[in-house]
Amino acid sequence: MTERLLQDSDLMSLMWPANPVLSPCGKRIVYEVRKIREKQDDYTTHLEIADVQGLERRALTASGTRNTSPVWSPDGTKLAFLSNRFAGTQVWLLPMAGGEAQCVTRFRYGVRSMAWSPDGTTLVMLVPVKNDDTVEWLTEDATDEEVSERLDKEQKEWQRGPKRYDWIYYKQDGAGLSRGLKLQLVTYNLGTGQYRPLTNGPYDVEEFSISPDGNHVAFTSNRRAEPEIELWSDIYRVPMHGGSLELLCGDTNAGQLAYSPDGSEIAFFGHRDEYKFASHVHLYTVPAIGGTATSWTVTFPDTLGNFGMSDMRAHEFTPAPVWAKTGKEIYALTSREGRTQLARFTRRGEETASEIVAGGDREIYGFSISNDNQAALTYTTPVHPGKVAVIRLEDTESSPAPAARSVTEAMETEPVAFFPSSEIRIDACSDKLLAGLTLTNPEPFWYTSEDGWQVQGFVMKPPRFEGGRKYPVIFEIHGGPHAAYSYSFFHEFQWLAAQGYAVVFVNPRGSMSYGQEFVNACRHDYGGRDAMDLLNGLDTALERFAFLDGERVAVTGGSYGGFMTNWLIGQTNRFFAAVSQRSIANWVSFYGVSDIGPMFTESEIGADVKTGFDKLWRHSPLAYVGQVQTPLLLIHSENDLRCPIEQAEQFYTCLRRQGNEVELLRIPDANHDLSRTGKPSLRLARLQAIHQFIDQRLPK
Repeated sequence: MTERLLQDSDLMSLMWPANPVLSPCGKRIVYEVRKIREKQDDYTTHLEIADVQGLERRALTASGTRNTSPVWSPDGTKLAFLSNRFAGTQVWLLPMAGGEAQCVTRFRYGVRSMAWSPDGTTLVMLVPVKNDDTVEWLTEDATDEEVSERLDKEQKEWQRGPKRYDWIYYKQDGAGLSRGLKLQLVTYNLGTGQYRPLTNGPYDVEEFSISPDGNHVAFTSNRRAEPEIELWSDIYRVPMHGGSLELLCGDTNAGQLAYSPDGSEIAFFGHRDEYKFASHVHLYTVPAIGGTATSWTVTFPDTLGNFGMSDMRAHEFTPAPVWAKTGKEIYALTSREGRTQLARFTRRGEETASEIVAGGDREIYGFSISNDNQAALTYTTPVHPGKVAVIRLEDTESSPAPAARSVTEAMETEPVAFFPSSEIRIDACSDKLLAGLTLTNPEPFWYTSEDGWQVQGFVMKPPRFEGGRKYPVIFEIHGGPHAAYSYSFFHEFQWLAAQGYAVVFVNPRGSMSYGQEFVNACRHDYGGRDAMDLLNGLDTALERFAFLDGERVAVTGGSYGGFMTNWLIGQTNRFFAAVSQRSIANWVSFYGVSDIGPMFTESEIGADVKTGFDKLWRHSPLAYVGQVQTPLLLIHSENDLRCPIEQAEQFYTCLRRQGNEVELLRIPDANHDLSRTGKPSLRLARLQAIHQFIDQRLPK
């Protein structure tokens, strides 16, 4: 087969596997596969099942367009999953010996997540409930068509009607305006069909775990006196058959719970920091009857969780900690220097040993563990958007966790091969397409920035690179800011490289996977040393890689990267063009209009509109709009509630008024996640607009 260059439209043929779940016996694996339906301009997610040897694989679902969150029954005979086939999202049950899936719930506002009781008789679910604590059930005699018509009518009436709020965070990007619903724990008995609410009140239940004896459900929730201000989740438990709540742990901001196999402890991720965003997360355990949380990762240097950036999916939900059957080991994802790995933490007396059991130059974004010591992984690489694999955890290739590295110490410079070598590939997602493409692998580099800090960057050559040529550069800036470019597939970067550009991207201070001091360093200093890290990284790349044309550099970025694009063109004229996406221009107005305005601005900028107006304005790109000379395209989604479109409008209007070369591209029917989960046609329109604006201004 003759290889060709990647086209923008190849996005339509990519597939994204996720959420691998091993069966209790460890012989089979179920996982989600997401695809684009080009004609419908949307996505489908279906379940596939395979044996762990990768020899047999078949589709498990075909109905509906969103089949997710598979959970095996304790005996492995049934599979519960969420599907949008009826009344929003409900729980469906599939007998694994054969037969059709059956819808088992009819909750008025659907189901968000669920888990099996240990005896397999009951499902515990998170269900949206009205403020009056009424759990609504759709009548059994109504047909699917009647239910759909009624729900559509109610939704339209709500959208057209007035909405009254008494809560700061009454909207959420991607979800829209709040309907006043709270997530509550509800049990559903599969034998009797009866459901029972376990929690109520004006508080959301966030995540939960069921005790191995089936007597209690532990959960996290913010039930503090001022939950709008404190933003802190404590651990509670409630009897499985109903009763009073018990506070188990209030000394740690907690999330993602997991009972130990013997039920004596609960593991969770958490922190005790003042910051509301991107605090260094530790692995803790707390006695199941309540008490003080104990950290297993006091000396572990790396970031727990996955913070890799990609345009292939929305931010993945990091899996909760997973106990080994022995109860002495816990598995979790960790991030270090752009890689996401699977780590094992082993308790030895009062000490905890740590080692990396699966890693390499890749981003592992999902995993599960079976009782027979196997792990299923989903991961991406710079030249593949997603794979599913199974490994044996007793493999001897695991490596001790690396030592802590100060921000001024050099990073690892050698490539890290995938390990363990026992990995068995399960899926074939995207393989047929990629086999006929010429792609490019980014080359990492490290450099010394302000204060002697070490920073990591990457350079991508055009896929048909010719020595001796100079290539124009597109400098990409990531969002967050507490995320990181990683060893992940980026369709945007690969396509821009295929258009003849070299792509440079770096992880400035504020990025994850380099330690908490590195993360904290951009707080209260947006546009300061983080901006210097970016420019120093660009200068280093231009100096080290002779094929980069320093006279032809354009800049682009989204969210925080959009803020930084706006900021940089107000401080320097070195770029021949700029494209600012879903950006921030004015922290003063952002505070009041973003869905996370007060909490984010106070934590990140270190000011509020009452006492820190001057500081908010000083860190706003709009304050320096008079210095901008770079041609600029502003791309913004009209339904963006994270960085509302008024941010782009302010910057655009002021630039246009003073005579600058500036354009505004408004994207309808899209939110902050346009580049990752937006309508496929709109994702392509955005990508083409970036390239067109830059290419038309490229100096010859």
